[in-house]
Amino acid sequence: MKKNNHGMKRAMEKSNNNHQFRRDPISGNWSLIINDEKELRKLAEDYKRKTVEDINPKSKYAEGNEGATPPEIFAIRDPGTNRNDRGWKVRVLPNNDPFLQIHGDLDNRGAGMYDVMNGIGAHELVLESPTPGEHLADMSSEQLQNVLAAYRERILDLKRDTRFRYVLLHKSHGEGDEDLLHHSHSHVIATPMTPPRIKVELNSAKDHYDYKERCLFCDIINQEISEKERIISENEQFIALSPFASRTPFEICIYPKKHQTFFEWNTEFSQLATTLKTVLGRIKSILNDPKYIMVIHSGPNIAAGKRRGYWKTIERDYHWHIEITPRFHGLTSFYIGSGFQINVASPERAAGILRSGRF
Repeated sequence: MKKNNHGMKRAMEKSNNNHQFRRDPISGNWSLIINDEKELRKLAEDYKRKTVEDINPKSKYAEGNEGATPPEIFAIRDPGTNRNDRGWKVRVLPNNDPFLQIHGDLDNRGAGMYDVMNGIGAHELVLESPTPGEHLADMSSEQLQNVLAAYRERILDLKRDTRFRYVLLHKSHGEGDEDLLHHSHSHVIATPMTPPRIKVELNSAKDHYDYKERCLFCDIINQEISEKERIISENEQFIALSPFASRTPFEICIYPKKHQTFFEWNTEFSQLATTLKTVLGRIKSILNDPKYIMVIHSGPNIAAGKRRGYWKTIERDYHWHIEITPRFHGLTSFYIGSGFQINVASPERAAGILRSGRF
């Protein structure tokens, strides 16, 4: 291991400048890493923290307005409280304007040379707090554990439907309609096919396992722990790091240290809540609360996959994780024309900032 580490450091040092192309071993995509301190410091200046005046206390999603929303699908509540009434901690609703419809048949069919399928799936809204203005970074560890438990329960339930090959948990902080903009929320989306980006990960993991009989993600975790340059935070069960070929400044991945394929298999949320609170808190304080996307990448619905003969080694080759990607600016013309992501902060520099809590 030491020999490999020294070899990697020599390879990193061969460049005479701060610009490097780096390949992501999971997606196979290349990122152009540019350490530009001037641009890096501009990132945080582009955003201002939301003030109390920006928050709409009359949001129809706030506690007390349960009658203004569709009936809840699931909720974590105080003991003795009634469904669709006050007393909830996390509440899950059908989305008002869903991308996909829960009822109907897939009807996978041909249209000449093309393939067509009905837009069947599920789209649910997770209200992560009864109080507008309270976001994940500000929540207590106990409330964060409630949120994670709600994610788990909805994924487990939706995977019982074998029409759905994948269930995706997606959070877009800082975006939403007027009522949702300052009300912490996520989306749970079940689809009849595996999303393309997830499929790339699944195939890369399987290829790595077929060749080395090891989990690709476990190999990454072991190397990052050995090198220590890109680690942001870690505890006994979880590690947060800045990926080697980060696509954007301050991109973060959170992995369970112990190999585990499915997020919903994890029932010990205390240390995950601690890790999540740490990294989101630092993003908020250091980068002035930017917009960010958080996605849970878990294993697919094996009940649907096994029926088709898919994912035979999935429990050994895939490793669930959380991706958090701050959104600072739009795509550059270079990215649109070439497909190369440009990152003005190396993962080592970004990890150092988030680890120390300052620029």
